[in-house]
Amino acid sequence: MNATASLQTIDVKTWLSTAILGSRELGRHARTFLMEQIDKTQPVSLDFRNIEIMTSAFADECFGKLWDRFGADPIKATIHIKGLTGNNKAIFRFVLANRR
Repeated sequence: MNATASLQTIDVKTWLSTAILGSRELGRHARTFLMEQIDKTQPVSLDFRNIEIMTSAFADECFGKLWDRFGADPIKATIHIKGLTGNNKAIFRFVLANRR
């Protein structure tokens, strides 16, 4: 990770204009941005505190496919997750638990 890079914090609800992360299309949109951040080693913090629902379709399309492409280390070095609770946290963990 670039030590001089500053951590950008993103309110996911504001960024994606919804409190319901339900579609693969929305997951692809988020994944595209996050791939760019990983490629540039530009750290980002995603704040999920205002998200009501995150479906497995969104989580798989965004985070699962990121994991498949990059593996754990580049993702953990670049993407910081905060504010996941309840079912959203369970879905996030389930999607990644079934990866390599």
